[in-house]
Amino acid sequence: MARKLVIVESPSKAKTIEKILGRNYEVVASYGHVIDLPKTKIGIDVENNFEPQYKVIKGKGEVLKKLKEKAKSANAVYLASDQDREGEAIAWHISNYIKQPDKVKRIEFNEITKTAVNNAIKNPRDINDNLVNAQQARRLLDRIVGYKISPLLWKIINRNASAGRVQSVALKLICDLEDEINAFVPQKYWEVSALIEKDINLNLVKIADEKVDKIFDEKVVKKLKKDLKNESLTLEKIEVKKKSQRPPLVFKTSTLQQLASSYLGYGASKTMRIAQQLYEGLAINGENKGLITYMRTDSTRISVDALNMAKDYITKNYGEKYVGKYIVKNSKSNVQDAHEGIRPSDINLVPDNIKAYLTNDQYRLYKLIWDRFLVSQFAAMQYEQMQINAVNGDYNFRGTINKVIFDGYYKIFKDEDEIKTGDFPELKEGNVHPIDKLNVEEGITKPPTRFSEATLVKKLESEGIGRPSTYASIVETLKSREYVELIEKRFHPTYLGYEVKDELVKNFKDIMNVKFTANMEKELDKVEEGTVEWIQLLRTFYGSLEKDIDKFEKEIDEIKNRRIVSDVLDSEGNPMILKTGLYGKYLISETNENEKISLKGIAISPEALKKGEVFVKEEVEKLQNNKKGILTDYFDEEGNRYVLKVGRFGEYLESENYEKDEKRMSLPAELKQKYKKGAVIELDGVLQINDEMKRLQEIDRKIIEEAGVCEFCGKPYEIKTGRFGKFLACTGYPECKTIKNIKTGKVTRVTEKAEKAKKTTKKATKKTTAKAKSTSIKAKKAVATRKSTAKKSK
Repeated sequence: MARKLVIVESPSKAKTIEKILGRNYEVVASYGHVIDLPKTKIGIDVENNFEPQYKVIKGKGEVLKKLKEKAKSANAVYLASDQDREGEAIAWHISNYIKQPDKVKRIEFNEITKTAVNNAIKNPRDINDNLVNAQQARRLLDRIVGYKISPLLWKIINRNASAGRVQSVALKLICDLEDEINAFVPQKYWEVSALIEKDINLNLVKIADEKVDKIFDEKVVKKLKKDLKNESLTLEKIEVKKKSQRPPLVFKTSTLQQLASSYLGYGASKTMRIAQQLYEGLAINGENKGLITYMRTDSTRISVDALNMAKDYITKNYGEKYVGKYIVKNSKSNVQDAHEGIRPSDINLVPDNIKAYLTNDQYRLYKLIWDRFLVSQFAAMQYEQMQINAVNGDYNFRGTINKVIFDGYYKIFKDEDEIKTGDFPELKEGNVHPIDKLNVEEGITKPPTRFSEATLVKKLESEGIGRPSTYASIVETLKSREYVELIEKRFHPTYLGYEVKDELVKNFKDIMNVKFTANMEKELDKVEEGTVEWIQLLRTFYGSLEKDIDKFEKEIDEIKNRRIVSDVLDSEGNPMILKTGLYGKYLISETNENEKISLKGIAISPEALKKGEVFVKEEVEKLQNNKKGILTDYFDEEGNRYVLKVGRFGEYLESENYEKDEKRMSLPAELKQKYKKGAVIELDGVLQINDEMKRLQEIDRKIIEEAGVCEFCGKPYEIKTGRFGKFLACTGYPECKTIKNIKTGKVTRVTEKAEKAKKTTKKATKKTTAKAKSTSIKAKKAVATRKSTAKKSK
């Protein structure tokens, strides 16, 4: 048995660290969190100082027992979980379970390299109670909001509705932006510039000492054209200033997620998953190496060692004059100085040199991080700027020309904000130059752009909502709960999203207040600093929340007891009644309970519910017609016509004669996006998709043709659509389980072992789902029993 035990979260991290430390150390994994609040109940004793009722996570009992046994035999135990609040909490839980206080020490490192790990071993510390309490406070706050409010939403929306302390505010931001877009009224405007000396462009900036950007009054434009026709401009002032532009800073979590989304098309969760792999370590030339520093950080600080590493690399490859002469310090008071920005652990591990050891996704993200770090350590670009001010009566024009005097970081990188440069013209103050051309460009104001994953993360960060470790989970929750849908990589709120947002805004103003949520993050930071007591923070928050919950419960009881009639008639000609069930709002006949109509996807205003009368006949008819399908102009090779239908997993095509031929096919992703955007033409009730379908099918045909036949059985390939998009699959399935990547041509043969593992996972998932359903049924029965008992006692 090794004399010293190191406990980390993941096996890959353990493997990398064990090779660094050598044979006197045993490094084992806890496989993430081992102890948490229970899943089936709130798990917080609110009346007893918010005492959390922690439980060993299902499946982690054996892991903890092994850790405890190994800890008993070891001379020293080092808890090396991640260096954020969550990692500190994991270390705390493990320490409490193994009960070896004299042996246990906490170590942390920003990167998994020999130097960093050995330094951490030499400088252990005690578990930071403030960090643990900050994590406990966040966990309990989120649990209280979710478990106290969500069941109330179920009663008036559906079982998929939920509240989250941070996710709900993010949803509000998306819905508010959508409202702004819908309320937007476009305006016509004009922008004016003048061309002198053929290529010097000057923009109109003032009219009669009043600043001008866009002109919205056409009369002003007409007068301007008349006044400046065949006129000249006098050069009032020419000034040359020396300026510089620093390179972009090293990545922090939010900027990494934003750039990975913009440049690579990766979602926030995918970015963090790949970054975790790069941090924990990969086999490079037979040796496990951590390639980047810790990826959950809001710091842009760089260590002195890393600065020197970058300095040496830049000096060697570009020359000493290209080395940046500055050190980035953190601007936020709540950023721990121990945290660095995200950078490569070793700049000499050039992405292209180790590409063969990485997957394509790993390579692309590593290259993005490596390039950004290198650029951030370059010298600033220096330039001279000529500022030209010219006048004609009341009209003032201004322009700038930039001339690079030292390229600095521009030598290797120019972003979208690149400064346009050129040579300075020979101009003198007081000279008069004829206007060669007066440019008057007409435009129309555009509504705000919807959030992408990148811009939503940027907005959350700028508003102080959430922290680096939460951005990805916020985005994933919004998508998985179906509060939003991504159309062309932009967030569109769904009916359900709006419904949840409206109820929360109406009844929980604090939770849905952006400033309140941002302030709560600051309070959690104060808990981490040790200046705020975490139980008191929970007590203050809960006291206010409890009042809102009591008020909301009374309102729900009132809504439940209200009779709301609709303009939809049942089979006997009587108005159907609106009800709310497990799956949302629906209409039901008062005389025949089997006669029901789901209202999923139909928005009903709170005002209509208050009046007790809803008008949904038109929407219901449209919904029912959609179930029948929308006729398209697409026919297959056998002459079968298809209708567009919407199912559980979105839009698909079904043969008009489905009952006989049972023909269905998925709607191609490109067409699906166009349909959602309303960009598919409909003529006389027929969707025009034939030309696009034929075009996409021709593309697929060429892909199959170029793929050739299966390398193992000789049968042709066919195109399938999986979780990660299109791929080629052998038509010899199930005997031959060969798949091929369309982009790279990489062939993978699914072995019996892999197939067996897949089936085992599926069985486990089904078992878990069945158990969850069983638990849910038992819970419902228990609630019904309590209600029945309460009625009898009354």
